[in-house]
Amino acid sequence: MNIDRVQVKGMFGRFDHDLRFATDERIMIMTGPNGFGKTTTLRLIDALFNRSARHVAEVPFRMVEVTFDDGRRLTAVKQDDVGPRSPESLPMTFTLHSPRKSKTFEYPKLSVDSLGVPIAAIEELIPVLRQVGRGQWRNMETGHVLDLEGVLAAHEDELTPYMRLGSPTIPEWLQELRNSVSVRLIDTERLTNTPTPRRNRRGVRENTPRRTVSRYSRELATRVGQSSEEYVARSQSLERTFPARLVADNSGHNGSMDELRAQLSAIEQRRLQLERAGLLAGDQSHIGIPDLTRMDESRRRVLTVYAQDAEQKLAVFDDLYDRVDAFTSIANSRFHQKQITVSKSGLGVAGDDGVSLDPEMLSSGEQHELVILYELIFRTAQDSLVLIDEPELSLHVAWQEQFVPDLERMAKLSRFRAILATHSPEIIGDRWDLTVELRGPDTG
Repeated sequence: MNIDRVQVKGMFGRFDHDLRFATDERIMIMTGPNGFGKTTTLRLIDALFNRSARHVAEVPFRMVEVTFDDGRRLTAVKQDDVGPRSPESLPMTFTLHSPRKSKTFEYPKLSVDSLGVPIAAIEELIPVLRQVGRGQWRNMETGHVLDLEGVLAAHEDELTPYMRLGSPTIPEWLQELRNSVSVRLIDTERLTNTPTPRRNRRGVRENTPRRTVSRYSRELATRVGQSSEEYVARSQSLERTFPARLVADNSGHNGSMDELRAQLSAIEQRRLQLERAGLLAGDQSHIGIPDLTRMDESRRRVLTVYAQDAEQKLAVFDDLYDRVDAFTSIANSRFHQKQITVSKSGLGVAGDDGVSLDPEMLSSGEQHELVILYELIFRTAQDSLVLIDEPELSLHVAWQEQFVPDLERMAKLSRFRAILATHSPEIIGDRWDLTVELRGPDTG
């Protein structure tokens, strides 16, 4: 199921936005002045489908409505937050509108007294917080004052294992709807990955950021390794059953010699493609194309079954090859004096002199390019909605100009839709037909 339209009312208490995909288009480009809510709108969509109701409630809006391609509409409504906030969060209501029957779920208030544990535990578990009033804490690093819902939204992963915080049970219809829609946010903090905080043996919280490009290199190595293992397993299975299948084969092999020769040639070309892509070891034996004109029927039968088996084995790499080919071809068309490769070791980078480079030594622009490419090609499920905040970050103007054409290629490969939030006219290029401009109450 796809999202066709997103309407937000009361963003920051004053903005109303209407985002709608152009007919038959997979990409929407959202523009507008700073402070109009481009990033916040992306985070609201992400929270609605991927985060808890607490995270949705923390976004400053009054109502959001999402329209799906099957005609149904999901709304989330909360009371206006103008003025000082209560220590207890105001209730929020989710409603699924459908032709047959509407369904509603109200997310209730959460009070300090409902925790069932000493309130001082929050400061102990989150050292950067200091209680400044009943049900209010100040983040000493940012200066922000948070109510209980704000604390839970910002630190839920850290608090839940220790405090066993209760949460209203989401109704089955809402959970099923969320599960049927895949939304992925690629935000501006994409070069580093901060793992979930853990405590070491001395009780000290460890939260060491890691370079995303290195993590994705390890993920890529795992993908290649899994496909190689599947290739070996399928090869062994076909080899064990080869004699029995050869004897039992009574198909007569009515195909012409030219068809068999073309089939064998295609297999060899596929092997070479997979070797160049780093997915198949380069020492694989090549049979070449034998002289079929002097081959009797029994030998021809053996060769035909061999060709059928080879196609089945190489088919293991089909999907991964298409993704690796798109990834490396786009990256290498951007990079100067560097070559991007893929292998069982993951992501490889080499200079013109052939010397290998650590991916973390690439420039910020090069890392942004690789991270976004990897996210879109390898981590985005089919029929997803991808939200990309400021894709132009650290990218050369020439790279920005090519971003949307590349995105269209990747969207076709993975069948996703995308909403971009950007300030860059180079990103937009000549695709103003894809653009939705956010406007304020005074601009119409």
